[in-house]
Amino acid sequence: MLSAAQAKHHACHSGTAFASIKRAAAWMWHNSSTRGSLPDRNNLVVQDMSASEVENYDVFLSHAHVDAEVVEKIGQVLLNLGITVWLDKWVLVPGDLWQQEMARGLDHASTCAVCIGQTTPKGWFQQEIQRALNRQANEKTFRVIPVILPEGDTGIVDEFLELRTWIEFKNGHDDSAAVHLLTCGIRGIPPGASISHHTEEPDEVKRIREKLIRLKTLRNEKLIDEVIAQDAQRRLVNQILDI
Repeated sequence: MLSAAQAKHHACHSGTAFASIKRAAAWMWHNSSTRGSLPDRNNLVVQDMSASEVENYDVFLSHAHVDAEVVEKIGQVLLNLGITVWLDKWVLVPGDLWQQEMARGLDHASTCAVCIGQTTPKGWFQQEIQRALNRQANEKTFRVIPVILPEGDTGIVDEFLELRTWIEFKNGHDDSAAVHLLTCGIRGIPPGASISHHTEEPDEVKRIREKLIRLKTLRNEKLIDEVIAQDAQRRLVNQILDI
């Protein structure tokens, strides 16, 4: 039999232990309900291993922030051609240390396309270029390809990039000739001879064509006599045939 004092002490001790258990259970429930299931050692190892895996890329697209939109469009064109692209917007995970991830991406790419717009490279963009050039100096198979974006300024290409064959997107982000050259540069193959299937019209033909279009508009709006319109059309067509 317990004395009154012993019973009181035992009850207090049991109550304290029970309260501790309740607090521990509440903590476990809170963490499992707000953050998912309780940590598992095996799961942590698997997650760490998957996070450490680094994918290799065909090309690393280096660019200034202001050119992000057009560079992404070019990247999409390359993706459609089966080329694996490292682009910060597509690869960087929110919350990660982006400087380290960008350096890692550049190290695991076969080529680096330096995209030049109208802004002189500076800051991290400039550091990317220097890192790429340093790697090329040590790895002869690593290519650094200067890419002049639509409406880009060739005058801001520095002396080191000038030594490399560059590619100029003169007709928008989907310029077929530029895309072909860039694809060949990324894959490390010669572009071959270019074959043009389009012959530029002489300026005189362009002017006559514009007159014929205006004449057609006047006829459709009934602003000119049909006989006069036909005669003017005949004379304009004859001028084209005589060129």
